[in-house]
Amino acid sequence: MSHVMKVVVKVINSIKNNPLKHRQFQEYLRKLESEYGDIIYYTEIRWLSRGNCLLRFWRLTEEIKTFVNNNGHNISELSDDQWLLDLCLLTDITMKPNELNQKLQGDNKLITDCYQDIKAFVAKLQLYEHQLRSNNLIHFPLLNDYKSDHKNLFKYSTEIGKLFEEFNTRFSYIQKFEEMFAIFLAPFNAEVDSAPPNLQMELIELQSSIELKSPCERNKIEYYQKYILEDKFPNLKQLAMRIISTFGTTYRCESFFFQIKPGKNKVSQQVAR
Repeated sequence: MSHVMKVVVKVINSIKNNPLKHRQFQEYLRKLESEYGDIIYYTEIRWLSRGNCLLRFWRLTEEIKTFVNNNGHNISELSDDQWLLDLCLLTDITMKPNELNQKLQGDNKLITDCYQDIKAFVAKLQLYEHQLRSNNLIHFPLLNDYKSDHKNLFKYSTEIGKLFEEFNTRFSYIQKFEEMFAIFLAPFNAEVDSAPPNLQMELIELQSSIELKSPCERNKIEYYQKYILEDKFPNLKQLAMRIISTFGTTYRCESFFFQIKPGKNKVSQQVAR
């Protein structure tokens, strides 16, 4: 879909990079009483801006086409039915990783939470691929609403399939930890026979405790800190600490070090004195 992004970026830059033309475009939108007052820049560094950029571009397609034509430029793709279909598909599918990113940036997200979000997203991609092959556009609102006799859904299902394979491959390394995550999240439901040998005896002890079962439904960090005592469950305690201390995303890692930086500066100032 690079052919779509190339045109979108070209058109946006031709408007935004010319101050006079940019002001004229904004004024043009105001006269039309458009819902939106401007288009959005796309930067490759912040790849997640692509979804918002494409969505705004799509919603202003007619206004952009008219404005560009009035300025003596003919962008043929803006009138090309197949290109507009591709734009719909790209916009629909690009918004979905944006939704995943919002989930991953939540506060107090453990790596187990991130893994579940990613696993669900990969499963959704597989569903999207199968539904497109069956001419089902329920999860592609822009593509579904666009009226055209040239919808090649098989081609689009192939594009989704590529995205599915990319995500599945990129996060395949973390799948080997799924058993450990499951034990951490639901130790009372863990199959002792299939658990690692060093955890089996401790799981039996834990699962036999009525007293420890109820608190397990609460905050996992608090549960493992308060109820899983190291002298009784050393291996479960170690497993929990490893999971809790692992950053699930670079966002959490950067946020953590940003929070401790002021404290480090205060200590440095005190030492300097």
